[in-house]
Amino acid sequence: MTYADVLAVIKYALSQRPSGQKVLVSSHEAAEIKILDYIQQTIGLIPSLTEAQVTTVADTQIQLIWPVPFPNSLYTFTINGFSAQGGPAEVILINKNPGYLTIKTWVAASVYAIALPHNANP
Repeated sequence: MTYADVLAVIKYALSQRPSGQKVLVSSHEAAEIKILDYIQQTIGLIPSLTEAQVTTVADTQIQLIWPVPFPNSLYTFTINGFSAQGGPAEVILINKNPGYLTIKTWVAASVYAIALPHNANP
């Protein structure tokens, strides 16, 4: 399914009706389903990568290694760290590579990261 396929269904729902008639529920529903299917297909093609690690020593650098490296370093990431008591832990980015992030926490913490490519062109 392509963007053009989705656009055609939307145009049909909006313009292929007698003048003055409201959009038919069935056409509207078909367009919405096509949009949702396209979004689901697109999300499935974007390689999001996640990694989790527990640090046991404070003030130590660790690497969060992706299962599959990105083809380049153009990706966005989010890192969350939690102390043993469940509070937020400060996470410092040391280095970003296609295959991993090097980070540092000031306390022993559980660290979780997710990354998405910048130029996801499915």
